[in-house]
Amino acid sequence: MNIKNIAVAGIAGGIILLIALFVFGKIAGVIAPFDVTTLGGMRAVNDPVMSLFFFYPFVVSFAAAILFDVMKDSLKGTAVNKGLTFGLILFMLETIPSMVVIFTTMTYPPGFYLSSFLDGIIGFPVIGILFVKIWKI
Repeated sequence: MNIKNIAVAGIAGGIILLIALFVFGKIAGVIAPFDVTTLGGMRAVNDPVMSLFFFYPFVVSFAAAILFDVMKDSLKGTAVNKGLTFGLILFMLETIPSMVVIFTTMTYPPGFYLSSFLDGIIGFPVIGILFVKIWKI
């Protein structure tokens, strides 16, 4: 395992996913307004544990970086194709199942699903391409 690349990719990818979370949340909010703080099961904004929510993109990014390090040699094509393929794999493994379980168990507004979809379908391929650049493959 390339610990240096995993660390750099985990931090850089986490920053990208955190920015995507805010940007796509705003875009989705314009199209289908929703307030994430009012959704059922969410902690109060002033709850100290709620601040840990902002570490989620970094947790996902570090997990993705480890996965990328393990499977990078299996990716074929150009650098961009490798990144897009990896990103779509992440989308299928993380976004789709998450959206299914939330849709089938909770009554969240359409804007929430749109935001989640955009985060996954755009954010994951972007970090996939970033990872390819970091690993120089």
